[in-house]
Amino acid sequence: MSYKDLGKVEYLPFAESVDLMKNRQLSATLQSAGLGVASLKDLSTSSEITVVAVPKETVDKIGPPFVSVIIPANTYTGQDKDVPTAAVVNYLVTSSAVSDDLAYQMTKLVYESLPELANAHAAGKEIKLAAAATGSPVPLHPGAIRYYKEKGLIK
Repeated sequence: MSYKDLGKVEYLPFAESVDLMKNRQLSATLQSAGLGVASLKDLSTSSEITVVAVPKETVDKIGPPFVSVIIPANTYTGQDKDVPTAAVVNYLVTSSAVSDDLAYQMTKLVYESLPELANAHAAGKEIKLAAAATGSPVPLHPGAIRYYKEKGLIK
């Protein structure tokens, strides 16, 4: 499917697309956001919605930076089954001009602050040090590599 297959495409903020759906002026919305995003929760409580599955095979075919994940049942009102979908992993990205020491300190701070990150946002609970050095769509910064080597993630 491509944009040519769609009748009309609008690039709108989340809330505006939800308002248009509520008013039956828009048929679908694609929202790349964390699980339980407020705009879709709002829509699902006021209208019956269908969360469209993106099969794992499709995600695997597309590849990085996309990964296959599950939207757990009951994330949104009326969504009573798990739904496979595509997700993009969040990465902390910096310039190669950033010093190795600063990149090391930033990386260390992120992983030593996981409890605070989890308290600040639910997505913080999903950050795992064990997976930090894998799957990056861009090369790892030498400062981050140093931290990951200290933690035994890279030999």
